[in-house]
Amino acid sequence: MSLLDQRNPFFAHPHLAGSIWPEPVRDSFRDRVAAVAGVGSTGMGMGGYELEPLLATESEATILGILKEYGVVVGELELLLGWHADGEEGANARASEEQLFAWADLFGATRVKTSAVFFPPAELAPIEQITERFAALCDRAAARGLTMELEPFAVFPAFHYGVAAEVVIAADRPNGGLLIDAWHLSRDPHGFAALDRVEARHITGVELCDGAAEPNGSLQEDCVNSRLLPGEGDFDLVRIVRTLADKGVDVPLSVEVLSEDLRKATPEENATRTTAAVRALLDAARTA
Repeated sequence: MSLLDQRNPFFAHPHLAGSIWPEPVRDSFRDRVAAVAGVGSTGMGMGGYELEPLLATESEATILGILKEYGVVVGELELLLGWHADGEEGANARASEEQLFAWADLFGATRVKTSAVFFPPAELAPIEQITERFAALCDRAAARGLTMELEPFAVFPAFHYGVAAEVVIAADRPNGGLLIDAWHLSRDPHGFAALDRVEARHITGVELCDGAAEPNGSLQEDCVNSRLLPGEGDFDLVRIVRTLADKGVDVPLSVEVLSEDLRKATPEENATRTTAAVRALLDAARTA
């Protein structure tokens, strides 16, 4: 199915959380699953920081039962960091990887979000090292039937879309590619050039949102509080969607709008507004 033919978005985990990490997720798992099903969608993501406490208070059978009741699948898990590093960070990342992969087996998820960000004063690892270790990560994921989505974050500008594109092209793994997030892409001066460089096979995920032409406050503040629903801002989302469609990208269209305004909405209101916005965007893209 072409991207332009999709009607019901996939809901990335932060989109319906009603909060921002490290705050606990505001709304119940059942309410969010019901909201996803209520707009005709069948897919949502989950974050490890929620899954761990959720599984400590609810049985696996209960959680899987809720998903089955509403016909919703947890198709994506996040977020794996540190796999490119040495020492303790790398060892911790391997433990996190095993946990995320085990949860993917439990829920039937097929995609895992990851990034190669680092925290100063540490420096970005050499691109050859990142490429080698991303390829190895993809190979381990392939053995579990998983796809890795590599996402650069504009708030960490050293690991930008240009670097990430070089990594996925050089690694050349069928189950490893870029996650095209509209906010990070649009705020990254290397974003659109990288998008033009990669082929469809190098893209494993797409996340939609909108934003003002200039950031509201710092990049970090804009990232977590001021994203907008598609069609409410200045991002060239039609260009992004048309470029992806013309390349032949065939992945679920996700939404990830981190917004103070949207966090005030109930899961049902959020899902309803979001679905209408995505459908309007796709209608505009089809006629562009």
